[in-house]
Order: sequence, then structure tokens, then C-alpha cells
Amino acid sequence: MRATTLRLARAAGSPPPVPRFFKDPEMSLQHFMLRGQAISLYRQILRCTKGLDKREAREIRDFARGDFERYRNERDLYKIQSLLSSGKQQMHSLQASVQLAHANK
Repeated sequence: MRATTLRLARAAGSPPPVPRFFKDPEMSLQHFMLRGQAISLYRQILRCTKGLDKREAREIRDFARGDFERYRNERDLYKIQSLLSSGKQQMHSLQASVQLAHANK
């Protein structure tokens, strides 16, 4: 299969397109891995809002999205790791609050 792909690429005369995240020259492997962790954390936060009132869920999602957008272009690895750590702590407290709210119903 790999040989077929290489043959097709050579026959076309141009290399295959480069994925968007590889076009950023400042993105190291560590940045790429932290990016995946950030996306995973964001998805976990969104999952935590299931089962809440629509208004409350919207507020939490908007707050989370605002924070992620605010730090979208951060390049300092230590700052990104710190933000992820504090985000995970906030997510765990959110999960506990949501579980407590469901237990009281």
C-alpha cells in the first residue's frame, strides 16, 4: 500500500498536501501533544454539562470556550502546562458539583 501511494505521488508530480498543523513552524512535538490534551480537556468539560439545565450548561460552555479562546495562541510550554493543570482541577470540581446536584434531585 505504501509503495502504491508513493508511486501515485510521483506520478502526479507534486507531493501530497501538508496537514494544517504542520505548517506552523513554531509547533514542536511537545506543543502538538499539549494541543491534544487541551482538546481532550475541552471535550470532557462539555461532557460534564450534560444533564444540566440548558441555561446553566450554556453558561459553563461559554465560560470554558472563552478561556480556551483567550489562551489559544499561547506558546510558552510551562504556561500551557499550568493552564491545563488548573483546567483539570476546575473540571474535577465541576464534575463533583454536577454529581452532587444530580444526587439531590
